[in-house]
Amino acid sequence: TIWRKQTHKWIASCIGWSGSGEQSAEHEANKKQRNTEMRKHLRSATSVFLPYVELDPKAKFVVKSQRKDLPLLDYLGTWSWDEAKYPKSRSIPDMLSYAMSTVNHIDEEARNKTMQFNDFKTQMSNLAKKDAANLAGRDLIDVLTPDKVKADGGPDDDFISTEHLTTIPVIVPRGGEEEFLKMYETMQENVVPRSARQFKGIDDKDGNSLWRVVMFRSAVEGFKKVCREKRFAVREFEYNKDGYVKLEQQRKNVEESVKRQRDLVHGLYQASWSDVFVAWMHIKAMRVFVESVLRFGMPPSFASFIMSPKGDTALARKALADILGKQAGAMSTSMSETADGDDEFFPYVSLSFMPFAVNRDGK
Repeated sequence: TIWRKQTHKWIASCIGWSGSGEQSAEHEANKKQRNTEMRKHLRSATSVFLPYVELDPKAKFVVKSQRKDLPLLDYLGTWSWDEAKYPKSRSIPDMLSYAMSTVNHIDEEARNKTMQFNDFKTQMSNLAKKDAANLAGRDLIDVLTPDKVKADGGPDDDFISTEHLTTIPVIVPRGGEEEFLKMYETMQENVVPRSARQFKGIDDKDGNSLWRVVMFRSAVEGFKKVCREKRFAVREFEYNKDGYVKLEQQRKNVEESVKRQRDLVHGLYQASWSDVFVAWMHIKAMRVFVESVLRFGMPPSFASFIMSPKGDTALARKALADILGKQAGAMSTSMSETADGDDEFFPYVSLSFMPFAVNRDGK
């Protein structure tokens, strides 16, 4: 009798039960708050793995437990307590703290790795070629590539750059080539005569063409102003073959880093999701045990099941109440947790369990 009272008191203390047969308003509020916080934390931890499906729409949710790899439904159907991870010699509060600390560690690691992965993706996006439809929106370093530009180091190079001379790329709209060639030399003083040259094989869907003009550096600002007035677009660009090669190497390195991080994060998601799910199941089992002892007393004499009603949930609740309500006795109006996290009264212990918030195929 003493052992039963002590055990009952110990179990009750785990969830804030007063031990008097009735829960005080304060204890009930504290219990509800702890349960709500635990549910939110677990749901937050599992939501971290949503990118797992984004990375791999055909991702398999396999639970690794007790040296077995089981599909989710098989794991649920054959679930048993993992004595290695959660030895029964430890108290329920200790096991609960261990489970939540495990979830916290996994959650933090997954978030950090996801952040690193997103940083690499951002770098790759920033370095990626801009696939704009017209020349005005494209990066000229990807347009004026070494195979398109003459750069032999001689006076006939496409880009001339000295202490006093510079080369300006100009986008000429379709049909404006003749007008441009007639007026560019007089747009500003110190423009090199007959220096306009079209880059062959470079145009866009609107028929715009790309030209270059050589001038003294002192003439650049005035030339740009007149071009704007005449609706010719001047682009700021200095050709550098080494710069292009370096950029291509950067893109390649970042792309390889993204691939490595993707594989790393994919494996982490797969393993971490399994660990969080196992912890979640054991937390649920501990709650079922504690709530059931408080409901039906000592020694423990009850069975627990995982149910997934098909169709109307209210009808399933009614059927359970009809069967189990007669055996509930004085505790038939105790509170249980619904799928929405609210408290309702059932003649049995009921805890919600929703491994996935949505169906993968969106149905």
